[in-house]
Amino acid sequence: MINKFEKQLEKWNGGVLRGAQAKLARLLQVSTATVALWATGKRRPSKGYVAQMAQLFGLDEFYIMRLFTPATTYPEVNPLSPLPALRDAQTPENTYTADNPTTQSNSVSVPLLSAVPLHYPALTGCEVTEWWTLPRQRAQGGKYLLELDNALWLIKPAHEFLDGKKMLISAKGSFLLVQVQGSILLQGNGQTFPTDQAQAHGLAVLKISYIV
Repeated sequence: MINKFEKQLEKWNGGVLRGAQAKLARLLQVSTATVALWATGKRRPSKGYVAQMAQLFGLDEFYIMRLFTPATTYPEVNPLSPLPALRDAQTPENTYTADNPTTQSNSVSVPLLSAVPLHYPALTGCEVTEWWTLPRQRAQGGKYLLELDNALWLIKPAHEFLDGKKMLISAKGSFLLVQVQGSILLQGNGQTFPTDQAQAHGLAVLKISYIV
């Protein structure tokens, strides 16, 4: 069974895994043994190589970093019992709290969720698919990742509409990403509706593009 990095190599190499490591090593000017160590998880590429692979594969750097990070799933719990706050579920060195900017770590751990957490920070009814580690500076207070509109979005909880910002809202029984323009909400397909017909859930602070 091949891992996430090998699957990406196979796709990049025209659907053939054989020779892909050697090809990548040649383009990055590293040894094939180095790429093999990345593939087996015994070593992680530096940020410079991550950036080069992102350019070669046509993917976001954060997505490339994810290829070398084992998925971490949250333990199953009784859906009637709220999970701990997200900040309490993280590892101490990466815990992010907006009211404590003196945290030593330069990175933060945020969960990729399968659904919008309606009662943040409790995760009742939501499943943590895996944890991501992002640079603290880029996180900008974002607390969780969601897959929306064929991309991953880092969301910062917010319950007021912010003019000129892209926000996660609920309207007509659906969750949408919209652009706020005064009292009007604009969807990507051009459809508009007033803010009094929607509820704000979060501010989109970072888009992580990827190719399906």
